[in-house]
Amino acid sequence: MVILEDCLQYLRDDQGDSRMRMLLSTMLYTPGGSPGVVLLFLEPPAAANQAPSMLADQFVRFDIPYPRLLELEEIAKAEIAAGLARNNQPLNHSLIQQEGERLATCLVGLTHSAARNALRDTLAADPQDFTGAFNQLQSRKTEQLRRELAMNVLDTVQVEEPIGLENLVDYLMMVQSRMRLTGRERARGILLIGPPGTGKTMLARAIGRLVHLPVVEFRIAALMNSYLGETEQRFARAFATLEAMSPNIVFIDELEKAFGDSQERDGGTMMRVTGSILSWLSDNPFPNFIIGTSNSLARMGEIGLTMTRSERFDAAFFVDVPCHEARYRMLTRWLADKVEQPEEMAAILAQETEKFSGADLHSLVKTAAGWAAYHNQPLTLERLRQEVNTKRPRVQALYDQFQELRRWGRLNCLPAGPSE
Repeated sequence: MVILEDCLQYLRDDQGDSRMRMLLSTMLYTPGGSPGVVLLFLEPPAAANQAPSMLADQFVRFDIPYPRLLELEEIAKAEIAAGLARNNQPLNHSLIQQEGERLATCLVGLTHSAARNALRDTLAADPQDFTGAFNQLQSRKTEQLRRELAMNVLDTVQVEEPIGLENLVDYLMMVQSRMRLTGRERARGILLIGPPGTGKTMLARAIGRLVHLPVVEFRIAALMNSYLGETEQRFARAFATLEAMSPNIVFIDELEKAFGDSQERDGGTMMRVTGSILSWLSDNPFPNFIIGTSNSLARMGEIGLTMTRSERFDAAFFVDVPCHEARYRMLTRWLADKVEQPEEMAAILAQETEKFSGADLHSLVKTAAGWAAYHNQPLTLERLRQEVNTKRPRVQALYDQFQELRRWGRLNCLPAGPSE
């Protein structure tokens, strides 16, 4: 067996090194009676298409994934113990166990060597400053995900519980246990369809809190628009990173922005990337629960129709403007610390705000409260009604704009909550 590392770039048929190809031919020559030779190539993913024609049909490819959390915990504990020993500090096994588990969460998505190097860098100054190391690693991970893979880890602590989406919440509670499974029985995800302002982004964060899973926002459109020379490799790395971070929720907002004009940007590369995304949504066995949102499936053409297929998402929900009861509960929540009788005001305003989205309701309360504070006056029902009347023309126009989407949603989606 001969192990070759980072070698395919010199063996490729075009722009390769003829001397390396001759050496390869010599190695492959097996006289009669010889058991032969096995070549083991250790290569980065980008080298997959560089195999020489003499070997292309003889490769057996093995994809080595990023280390999972349990592996990273062992690496972290080993580095913590080594750092303490180098500084003649006592080895507290329970502390090593606890801090190893904590620091490992900041290393998901790194290779074995990169994880070790990151730990050594952060613990070099003070091997006992685990809080400082955690903060530094978390900051580095957040910036790396944002810059290189167009991902953000969303906050699931400071988020309000959803109102008016009882059908969706009941469904999520039903499939919660399957969100952590690996394989065919795992919960794949849901597709949220609806007009803007209905709280789909906030809902993704709230779902993470409800099911106790981290939420990673994956901005596919941003990754497609950047690094055009490395797009396919970036997506392969992004998928591997998401799989390594599982179990989690992967939030893909406004799918139409990613797929709507992909053919116009770069027919070859973008069509391949689109195919790889659709394949990953269908075939990924890891516990990445996908929450995809869209305001316009029509903009995606045929791809929009494929998004509703059961092998990509388990269910599609239509998230519309809140019903009367939901408007009352939302307004009561947002008026609670601003007026003396929030329930009475909320009941009146809920009657007068039909077709208002949750974002519209929150905005009118915030704007009216800001006006009252600026003029040093109490927030009154009259002031809130003025904001309602100011916003009503825009609200009506936006509601009418998405009537066709509502008709499609009634035929193809489950209602996320009760309607009027």
